[in-house]
Amino acid sequence: LAHKAEDEGIICVEGIAGGAVHIDYNCVPSVVYTHPEVAWVGKNEEQLKAEGVEYNVGTFPMLANSRAKCNQDTDGMVKILGDKKTDRLLGAHIVASCAGELIN
Repeated sequence: LAHKAEDEGIICVEGIAGGAVHIDYNCVPSVVYTHPEVAWVGKNEEQLKAEGVEYNVGTFPMLANSRAKCNQDTDGMVKILGDKKTDRLLGAHIVASCAGELIN
């Protein structure tokens, strides 16, 4: 995707210029262009369970989203995974017609 290529391009130029070269692929979003679209960034529940990370799950149905209602396209949901102690964002997952735009 363009997001990943852009991030890698920046890292490449920084490396050529003598800077630090590091990219955290957990911060690069991914999108599957189906209908509805599927998009995510960070870790999923299976990964967090395997790592023994305690986390909270928050979900929001697109049926309750005003934009989705206006467009009569209410299929889907948003799921957010956050650290149980600090609320730090660990993962975000979206299934919606506009998931690619929302994940950015």
